[in-house]
Amino acid sequence: MVNFKEPNLTTFLKEYWQKKPLVIRGALPDFINPVSPDELAGLALEEDMESRIVFETTNTPTQWHLKRGPFQESLFSTLPDTHWTLLVQGVDRVIPEVYALLTHFDFIPQWRLDDVMISYATQYGSVGPHYDNYDVFLYQAKGRRKWALTSKNCTPENYIPNLELRIMKEFDTEQEIILEEGDMLYLPPHIGHYGVSLSDQCMTYSFGYRSYQGQEVWDSLGDFLSEKNLFKSLYCDPDWSAQQGTSEIKKPAWQQAKQLLQHLIDDELIMKSWFGCFATRLDQQAEQQLALPLDEEDWVDMPVFINELKENDMVRDASCRFAYLMEEHTATLHLYINGCEWETEGVSEDLLLLIANNRFISSDELKPFLCREQNQMFLYDLWKLQWLQFLNDA
Repeated sequence: MVNFKEPNLTTFLKEYWQKKPLVIRGALPDFINPVSPDELAGLALEEDMESRIVFETTNTPTQWHLKRGPFQESLFSTLPDTHWTLLVQGVDRVIPEVYALLTHFDFIPQWRLDDVMISYATQYGSVGPHYDNYDVFLYQAKGRRKWALTSKNCTPENYIPNLELRIMKEFDTEQEIILEEGDMLYLPPHIGHYGVSLSDQCMTYSFGYRSYQGQEVWDSLGDFLSEKNLFKSLYCDPDWSAQQGTSEIKKPAWQQAKQLLQHLIDDELIMKSWFGCFATRLDQQAEQQLALPLDEEDWVDMPVFINELKENDMVRDASCRFAYLMEEHTATLHLYINGCEWETEGVSEDLLLLIANNRFISSDELKPFLCREQNQMFLYDLWKLQWLQFLNDA
């Protein structure tokens, strides 16, 4: 758990989350950096990792340059001594020790998490003044970094045009912060921030959380309705007796369309099912990094699988996204995995909660559920997909 002091966790969630920045000193007391600078550079060489390097030239005015990975190893020996930053996305999906760090942030629903990005910066390295559309915890894992913050002019119009990077033209600093090793800065969406490395080796872990723009939500709902062949209701005309101009769209006409859509929005069954799928969908990089299902020849018989469960701990695939929803009146649990609703009839509710709420599951936690056939098949199916893996094999 993050080491909240003053304010405490309850106050943070009520007064800071998605509202205003917060510095948390000594945020992860037992943290041991699981990724060295060389290992991070190694990840940036891989095809299935999203990586980039941001360069800053000290001309007047400052110029920013972006180079996207994957990189050749020889590139790193040609880089200057200062003013550049390497960033690698989705490190939690490939480094188990980084994945394990996410348990510190379970006070926010797991399905809200996007990924963990790790950056390495040389002296004065930066990605420039910018703002994001998501919540992020910026943990100082190595070295020191100075942050300037602003709430002003955080709009698309304030970005430098014709630049691949999003760099704010005007940045009116309202607050300056220096993060020492072990400190963490929380930033809500639309807070401008400008971080500059104060060390020769500066590493920052960015625990980023998804944000949903209205258009994205609307598009997703439309796709869901099409896939499920739902919402076939017809538009009904209003009373045309007051119509005068033959091409005029009068208020009752568009109100009928609004009413048609409102009936959809008010359908809780559809909305809940859609949102569970929407909240657990995978982005393109996560889909690429998702474990491949086992080939049929690699399956073991159920008795062998059950014996393995009794002896070995399990871990969810780091790219997987689990969520569940409880029906208020029937207490029925609906499970969603990777953008789909999962069939769970006959599966113990406590087992579903155990799998959905925990990234790591011990054999002792699973043993009480193994006497029911539906529970066995549920675990077996997830294992065949490799969405649930034996910890020793992960």
